[in-house]
Amino acid sequence: MKNIIQFLPEKVIQQIAAGEVIHRPSSILRELLENAIDANAKMIDIFINDSGTTLIQLIDDGIGMSIDDAKMSIQRYTTSKIQKYDDIFRIKTKGFRGEALASIALISQLEIQTKNEKDAVGIHLIVEEGKIKKQIPINMLKGTRISVKNIFFKLPARRKFLKSYRIEFKHIIYEFYKIVLAHRNITYRFYHNDKIIFHLKKTSLIERIKEIFRNKRKNLVPIFVSKNRILVEGFVSVPDISIKKGDQFLLINQRCVTHLLIHKKIIHAYDGFLRDLKTVSYFIFIFVDSNLVNWNLHPAKKEVKLEEEETIGEMIQQEIKNILFYQYKVKNNELKNYDIFLSCQSFKKDYLFCDKFSDQEKIIQLENWFHKINESNFDTFNNDFQFIKELSHYVSHKEKIKTIQMNRKYIIFVLNNEYMILVDQHKAHQNILFEFFFLKKNLISQQFIFPIKVKLLKKEFISLNNIKNDLINFGFHLYICKKSAYLYSVPENIQQNMLVEIIQNIITYNFIQGKKNNKERLIQIISKSASIKYGTKLYPEKMEYIIKNLFSCHNPNYTYSGDPIFFVLSKNLF
Repeated sequence: MKNIIQFLPEKVIQQIAAGEVIHRPSSILRELLENAIDANAKMIDIFINDSGTTLIQLIDDGIGMSIDDAKMSIQRYTTSKIQKYDDIFRIKTKGFRGEALASIALISQLEIQTKNEKDAVGIHLIVEEGKIKKQIPINMLKGTRISVKNIFFKLPARRKFLKSYRIEFKHIIYEFYKIVLAHRNITYRFYHNDKIIFHLKKTSLIERIKEIFRNKRKNLVPIFVSKNRILVEGFVSVPDISIKKGDQFLLINQRCVTHLLIHKKIIHAYDGFLRDLKTVSYFIFIFVDSNLVNWNLHPAKKEVKLEEEETIGEMIQQEIKNILFYQYKVKNNELKNYDIFLSCQSFKKDYLFCDKFSDQEKIIQLENWFHKINESNFDTFNNDFQFIKELSHYVSHKEKIKTIQMNRKYIIFVLNNEYMILVDQHKAHQNILFEFFFLKKNLISQQFIFPIKVKLLKKEFISLNNIKNDLINFGFHLYICKKSAYLYSVPENIQQNMLVEIIQNIITYNFIQGKKNNKERLIQIISKSASIKYGTKLYPEKMEYIIKNLFSCHNPNYTYSGDPIFFVLSKNLF
């Protein structure tokens, strides 16, 4: 009987090994980027054609290779990253297995142009099916240019498994994101079909997140926790109903990985805060000693084994919970005496405040419930004179008004355990400032040690000059000279950090000297610019200040433009 177990041909062995490392064009980009980073590149240019199927080219200004090293680099198991067995357990580089270029060379048409600092000339290698077809000496600067053309061109069975250009490009972008999030001290230029997609310079992590996600991640807060030899930092999301799907990146020692246990710990930190855990975003960096990490589990180094992974997961989970509770400003020692919370419970539906939730989670449930309420559902008492009179009397005679903030938009307090009053924080403060400037005279100003300079265009200079006296009367003392305005003081109830925004909004309006409505229009601009914005977290003292001042206004019901300032929620809505 003929033996059926045989040695695989060498070419088949090589193709199987290449398939473990190179799955699609994005795998090639990942390997080339990692090599460039290990070569200490400070500038990396990436050129992609047809979602990487016809060309992936990477140019870096790293240390480059000698002619002999370049020839060796396409052989399997050749690497400069490790020398002995023990080095496997102290990996500090992106690559170490010595398979990347060898695998790429087997499944594409590969060209390598490289030169190091010591050599007078560089080398240009043309490689097909893992063999050097041509080598040409070239003049070039220090660094490396690698071009990978026609991926799987002699492997049609592998090529047919590639997805559409759109999907393959999505994978390429994802691999790019993982690198540029981790290595932010490098300048990247990324081109697709000769069109520049990204030009990223050295920056901070939060700015890099905003760059690559186009400012979609505004609901992020920092996380930082350190214990023994473990450091965790980055950003996590707080609940935001406008987010449909989160972005999740976990990096260990600056390498993006999949770690199921830690991922679950992060996601389940949001239990009780979010219904849909798919909306969670996190950008978490874990730094540990290299000998506590085993990278040698996956050919592409996507999976990793960590010592003390349970401890690390618990650390991160607890810190995220602390962040979320802090965001909602609910503290254990305050809840027992939280009159507004107790009042809210008198409105409750059983499912809203069921006993399985902690007190903190009940507050979160209440906030999530408010997300679903449309302002059109609110009872409107704004034109009910008797109700307004009762409400104003209650606020003015109540020594301490208990408040909570919802969605960073509404200030909420309860009237006689029967009505819940929702005050729009931005509109309320806008109304307070409007009446303050409209009715008061001889306003007190805060003086600056040094004047604040605002540059002016010619038409802005003319417009500001036309209302200079009005501004001075309001407490904005300024001197206008040539192409600039110098401000020496602001009214006492205007925050100094708002001043530039206020002046910029004022000079965008064309004020005509002597026009009757100049004063009113100026007050509208100042009050809107200086008022508390949506999304601003307010402390109890500030909320009470707004409530007290609003209901001492001549007109607490509506803004100058006719928008309602507060809404009333009665028991029949629950």
